[in-house]
Amino acid sequence: MNYQILHDELVGDPLGRGYSAMTDAEVAVDLNTIYRTYTRTHLSSAEIYEAISALEFQALSDAQKVYVRDILGLGEGIDVQPGGQARAVMIQIFGAGSTTISNLAAVLQESISRAAELGLGVVTPGDVERARAYPA
Repeated sequence: MNYQILHDELVGDPLGRGYSAMTDAEVAVDLNTIYRTYTRTHLSSAEIYEAISALEFQALSDAQKVYVRDILGLGEGIDVQPGGQARAVMIQIFGAGSTTISNLAAVLQESISRAAELGLGVVTPGDVERARAYPA
């Protein structure tokens, strides 16, 4: 547990959650509740493959299919951030309003807790108690 990060979250309360009025247990529950959205920056080829509409893929030209297969061959950690080449090629090939691109956009959105967003994992009431006393 990174108590400095947790301490800063509790003291600064950047999202206005009202930590100062909560018990340690209430803070832990709040931090572990999934209510945030994280936009992923990388996908695996398997995740991209699963998002591709079979009907749209079959409608592609042979040259376009080669480009898609090249992207799928990249393996893990394919950069799908705005401005990235793989993202641009997929949008160009399938079209911005296609089912495939909509599916990929949905895969990029991941629901997470505030604790996960901060890189803290699961926060316990004891972690909150210790962080409130930090750096003592």
